[in-house]
Amino acid sequence: MKDVFPIHYDIEFEPDFKKFIFRGKEKISIQASRLTSKIVLHAAELEIKKCQISWNGIEINPKIQLDAKTEELTIILPKKISGTAILSIDFVGQLNDKLVGFYRSKYKYKGAEKHLATTQFEAADARRAFPCWDEPEAKATFDVSLLADNNHTAISNMPVISKKKIGLKTLYRFDTTPIMSTYLLYMAVGEFEYISAKSGKTLIRVITTYGKKHQGKLSLEFTKQFLSYFEKYFKIKYPLPKLDMIAIPDFASGAMENWGAITFRETILLYDPKTSSTETKQHIAEVIAHEIAHQWFGNLVTMKWWNDLWLNESFATFMATKAVDALYPEWDFWDQFLISEMTGGLSLDSLKSSHPIDVPVKSPADVRQIFDEISYNKGGCVLMMLEKFIGEDNFQKGLHRYLKKHEYANATTEDLWNSLGSISRQPVRQMMNTWVRQIGYPVIDAHVKDSKLKLSQRRFLLESNGKTKQGNWIIPLSVRIGDRVVNKLMKGPVTIPYKADWFKVNDGQKGFYRVKYDEIVLEVLGRRIEEKSISNVDRWSIHHDLFALCISNQISFKNYLDFIRHYEDEDDYVVLSDIIGSLNFFYTLLSKEEFWQEIKEFNQDFFNKVFSKLGWDTVEGEKPTTTLLRGQIISSLGRLEDKEIISEAKSRFSNLLKTGQLNPDLRGPIYSTIAWSGDASIYQKMLSLYRKAPTQEEMVRLLSSLANFQDKKLLSKTLSFTLSKEVRTQNLFQPIARMVTNPQGKELVWPWIKQNWKGIVSRFGVGNPLLNRIIGSVSIEADLKKEIEIKKFFTKHHVPGTEMKLAQTLERIRIHARFVQSIRKEFR
Repeated sequence: MKDVFPIHYDIEFEPDFKKFIFRGKEKISIQASRLTSKIVLHAAELEIKKCQISWNGIEINPKIQLDAKTEELTIILPKKISGTAILSIDFVGQLNDKLVGFYRSKYKYKGAEKHLATTQFEAADARRAFPCWDEPEAKATFDVSLLADNNHTAISNMPVISKKKIGLKTLYRFDTTPIMSTYLLYMAVGEFEYISAKSGKTLIRVITTYGKKHQGKLSLEFTKQFLSYFEKYFKIKYPLPKLDMIAIPDFASGAMENWGAITFRETILLYDPKTSSTETKQHIAEVIAHEIAHQWFGNLVTMKWWNDLWLNESFATFMATKAVDALYPEWDFWDQFLISEMTGGLSLDSLKSSHPIDVPVKSPADVRQIFDEISYNKGGCVLMMLEKFIGEDNFQKGLHRYLKKHEYANATTEDLWNSLGSISRQPVRQMMNTWVRQIGYPVIDAHVKDSKLKLSQRRFLLESNGKTKQGNWIIPLSVRIGDRVVNKLMKGPVTIPYKADWFKVNDGQKGFYRVKYDEIVLEVLGRRIEEKSISNVDRWSIHHDLFALCISNQISFKNYLDFIRHYEDEDDYVVLSDIIGSLNFFYTLLSKEEFWQEIKEFNQDFFNKVFSKLGWDTVEGEKPTTTLLRGQIISSLGRLEDKEIISEAKSRFSNLLKTGQLNPDLRGPIYSTIAWSGDASIYQKMLSLYRKAPTQEEMVRLLSSLANFQDKKLLSKTLSFTLSKEVRTQNLFQPIARMVTNPQGKELVWPWIKQNWKGIVSRFGVGNPLLNRIIGSVSIEADLKKEIEIKKFFTKHHVPGTEMKLAQTLERIRIHARFVQSIRKEFR
């Protein structure tokens, strides 16, 4: 901890919606642990109007220096002080539109343009709102006051304790917060309405802009359920008197766990039964559970420094799945965890340019780069593996001990291992440090020799060039041999006696690793897949590993396609979703190749077999995952120009234009299909629907579909449209993500990014997570010349905080290019 640190902040803000600025003043109670004549705290994009220090009854007027580069405010005192003092600062800041710090969000209500002010401080943007020690370990208590126009309401982490009219304004004072980090502080001023309920003694509100509170009913119910679930699971009561769930029209992330005042994109909190899909409903549940889990993991106990970001994010990811699965078992959420979390984690961590879970972090730019599939997805997966290894009871007891020991304080990964290790009496630290401190993960090579099953590990890389190192992970190994399961810790090569017809490594896919079988073993597993005599999760993992081995040129593409035929009678969502995703990927990647037609026909044949069992309409009593699968398969067949699918989609779309009626689960797939086969008049109809869309969810669907046309002129129009005022900054990435999967559109994206890079950066602002998504979108390229061109461009137009994403994008382009080269040889 530094020589000078904060104990308590008393802060007051007054947003000005005419000038888009805010005025602020603060009194910080500080403690100097030894004599000092210099105080250094964080401040960015602020103008300091006044600065004074009150110490031992004397007022001191210091000199101040603001450094924009280091984002530091240095206060130089004429005399040394120690012990307690009060630091008073008056300041002015920009109510920016960059979605970070204290920013403004714009929306329409009854045709009139409105603004609200809201905050987003994670990771290091509280300094854009007020001078502070903007680091997780510098915990303090906060008294917040907000001076708002009389027609506005104010919100903060704690309940309002007083309201006082001052002319045309009202001063809202809020109760003192618990001791907490600056990134969790929250403030909002605007015209809000809400619905509320109670969970025990906790007041829960879902807060929206006017006219939308009725769309918060589902989220209110979810919030009550998940809050109650986590209180029981952690055996610690939620410590604040209220919990607000706030829908913000403009929001860069999906949601943010500010203590007692969680913020969300509207699409992730608001639900309209007429237009919201099953996927949206499940996503809302998962994100709400994720953010509520943070109220303990992150807020009550906070990581000491950002290198342990995973302690927050992985836990919230893992615990959200646990909570949703406990309350909605019919959703098969642990199966969906494989699609959402394990797929992303294994994919990113198979790159040389990945990073360890516990990663060195020096600056805010470093922090912003690690909100990725390693900190969330891989971390969540290794926690699943750990829970399986030590048992659910030990895991729960260990978490309770960790939270109680470090509540209202900071902790490290080691603290967690100590709690889980001492409860379970297992070598948790030794095992887990091989997973969190080193980059990557293993692939286990498995084969049978002399009635023995021989297993060895090496690091799995998509770009290995034939060189891979022996792995040194401590793997909690689970091998199914016939009808028995062998569990053991694998450090080096392992030999297991083998007297059975078949075996499957990574039983139930609890381990974060891949498996490579020889051809004979694979053929036996293929028969098991056809008979469905192994679990859906194991059928998923065999395909998932095979796809990765194919992309890394460790098995041939033709062998991969031959193996897929074992899945022709597959009916499980998680398995089919994985195969559909892989086949669609090949369809996009290979669209310029001579043999593309063969790929197209293979996909069409496979997808039609799946569709014939599903049909267009929901059958009473079908599983929610069947509904999700139907949408995927219709979209995929639409992109393959399947005549029957296109004809039915047109009929349903024209009925929508007449009546406004269309099943929410079919809206996305039908818009996608209509666009794929559509012309300029259809484009205009979809644009018109976008402009009239009643919800953000519907707008995003239509916006994405505008990137699905085949006419390049229309696609160029979509790219121009994304930068217009009609598209919210937070949604700008949606059509780009769709266009790079469109064989006609993917080659337009990179020239457009180059041409508009300056405008994109100024629109997002440096440090906005959406910037990395734009860079990552070009990773679908498969051309080594393009890789050189992209590298040169970003060397010249460098933006801090994008280095890691750029390296990963360039690596993916090289992987794709080499993969395409190898397939060309196969098809000669």
